[in-house]
Amino acid sequence: MRKTICLLICGALLLGFWGGTEESQFAHAVDPDKCESKSKDKEKGDDSNGEKKLSKFMREKLTSSQLVLEGLMVEDYDMMQKGAQKMIEMSNATEWQVIEGPIFARQSEEFRSAAKQVIKFAKQKNIDGASLSYLHLTMTCIACHKKVNKVLISQR
Repeated sequence: MRKTICLLICGALLLGFWGGTEESQFAHAVDPDKCESKSKDKEKGDDSNGEKKLSKFMREKLTSSQLVLEGLMVEDYDMMQKGAQKMIEMSNATEWQVIEGPIFARQSEEFRSAAKQVIKFAKQKNIDGASLSYLHLTMTCIACHKKVNKVLISQR
């Protein structure tokens, strides 16, 4: 079982790197300074301050996710709980509401549920359960970023 969990953690690490790429792609999609259509955005007079704020917010979320991963690597259950709790709190912030609607609301709820599972298993000092929950949490991030990127691109 430990070998399977190690493989899952390695997969989560890779997803973390991909998640970083998703974060970067997300930043490119919402940050006109990094977008190919920069001149079009400036012509429209879009305010990039809100977009930069969102990009910073999502970076903070990524940092919290990395805190959970570090906790898993060193079996620090308090660190896991702290990172997951921060992500739950962030998911309730207004900056989180990039797109309104039932699909985004459902994805946000799934994200919070996965983070709560990380906390539950960390409190039980169950590294296997916390690891699997973290993997699910990471997958919810990636799925949401794919959908948000599609919506933002179609809106442009």
